[in-house]
Formats: sequence, structure tokens, C-alpha cells
Amino acid sequence: MIPAIMRKEIDRLEPQMSGADRLRQSEKESAAITGFTSAIAAYGAFFIPKSFGMSLAASGSAAPALYGFLAFYVSCLLITWFVYARPGGLLFDVENAKRTGPATATV
Repeated sequence: MIPAIMRKEIDRLEPQMSGADRLRQSEKESAAITGFTSAIAAYGAFFIPKSFGMSLAASGSAAPALYGFLAFYVSCLLITWFVYARPGGLLFDVENAKRTGPATATV
């Protein structure tokens, strides 16, 4: 999603740039954001086992940790849909682009 978001945002924020320059800038921004996101995501390797350990220590079962993960993932899904995929969201037009010409069949 990050490259698609950045292409759209750079087009919006830097309309005076040429198409090639906007593409190059969006690729740079995407790379930086992906690196930062990956660094944050690496903490999952610490927090997920820690959550299981705390759940087992507190209740003797992994179920509370699993319910917590379920709630987190559902909230992530809802936030992503609301911000990006819903009608009027940032990427709705990109994801639901209509084909301008007739569909071509491949054999």
C-alpha cells in the first residue's frame, strides 16, 4: 500500500514536478517509509512471545493473548478500510479504477 499511497500523495503535493520527477520522489518516499515501518514491525518478534508469556502467567491459558491479537487485527482491518478502501477513502479510486477500453482475452 505504501507505494500506491505515496504516488497519489506526491501527485497531490507536488503538481509542478514532471511525471518522471514525481515518480522518482514517490519511490524515495516509499523506500524511507517502508524501512521505518519494517523497523517498527520488528518489535512484533518481541511483543508476540511476551504477550503469550504474560497470558500464560496470568491465566494459565493462551486464550487472552489470542483474543487480544484478534481485537488488534480487527481494529487494523477496520482502520485500513475506513482510511483507504471505503468510498471516499484515499485509495478507493486507485483500487476500483474502471477499465477505459474493452477487456482483452488471453489465450
